Amino acid sequence: MPFRVTSRIAESSDAAFAYEVREKAMRAYEEATWGRWNVARTQRQIQDDIAASRLNIIEVDLRIAGIMRVDEHPTHMHLDQLFLLPEYQSRGIGTKLVEAVLRGARLKNLPVKLWVLRVNPAQRLYERLGFQVVAQTAASVYLQSAA
Repeated sequence: MPFRVTSRIAESSDAAFAYEVREKAMRAYEEATWGRWNVARTQRQIQDDIAASRLNIIEVDLRIAGIMRVDEHPTHMHLDQLFLLPEYQSRGIGTKLVEAVLRGARLKNLPVKLWVLRVNPAQRLYERLGFQVVAQTAASVYLQSAA
């Protein structure tokens, strides 16, 4: 069944939801990578992103489903965050959102860059959408789309 995906700029009242979705989407991967989940750092990053109007709330059929942050730089777009609640994962929503970012970047003739933790299966989504691995560390994989 088709679904309607929209986004809006996060407000201070969205901070608790943003933390919840980030924790549900990433805590296990961060603990597997670094051995811990840093509550204070995560809350501070969310507050900073909201204060700078850099965080978007993703809604699916008018229900809040996740968060996303895309930063535009002179040389590329950076997909910094795309986190969906578990019940919205593996339904094509992430694909739809990433494809929209790619379309926007193509209009500006810019590549899209991102990174994922090695243990995060989201890397398969990005590679399926044409991203190529450009660098790796012990913890992370860095990917880039074509311009």
